[in-house]
Amino acid sequence: MRLSASLAAVLLASAFSCLPAFSLTPEIRDIDITLTLQPDGSALIRERWDVCAADGTEWYLVRGNLGDIEIKDLSVSDESGRSYIYEGDWDTERGISEKAGRCGILRKADGAELCWGIGSLGDHVFDAGYTMTRCVKTLDDYDMLHLQTVSPGLSSAPEHVRVTVRAAEHQLDTANTRAWGFGYAGRVDFRDGAVVYESTEPFVRNSSVIVLLRFDKGMFDS
Repeated sequence: MRLSASLAAVLLASAFSCLPAFSLTPEIRDIDITLTLQPDGSALIRERWDVCAADGTEWYLVRGNLGDIEIKDLSVSDESGRSYIYEGDWDTERGISEKAGRCGILRKADGAELCWGIGSLGDHVFDAGYTMTRCVKTLDDYDMLHLQTVSPGLSSAPEHVRVTVRAAEHQLDTANTRAWGFGYAGRVDFRDGAVVYESTEPFVRNSSVIVLLRFDKGMFDS
């Protein structure tokens, strides 16, 4: 039996509609974080996430065990240059289109989640900025920064991570700072007046980046 052109087109379209939709693979290709420590011990933080969002409606950063640290001044933009609207308290119970172009903070008993809408599935580069107060802690003989900057259990294991810690009014070097890093396979180096934590191998599921720095007295009034 011969089919008319119009009937053949309908059958062909129906056949393709039965095929499974193309599925994305979640990826975190690169995380680049810079902490700039202020004289009062607070940190101005800038993060760039190069990712493929394969499902869900939002991206979020987990910040736990904050103690007296406060997170404020969240800002987010994406690869298009779009600046997101800051909502304050974040409402998770919305769809992908309702969260698009918006960001906020979900406060929890043990910390906070910094959240924003992904807008669409697929490749994105997100830039997030925020302030964490009271990051540098005062000790009797030294001052200290002890902070988890990349949390474990992400949607996929990052392929590469770099965390740079600077001081706004000091060059960090081996004369005034000691540095240790935990939770990942990689290096800790002093470079150009900063301390750089950088992975040399892709993360595994429970990898993280924990920064531990000891500063000489007089560098911060925290």
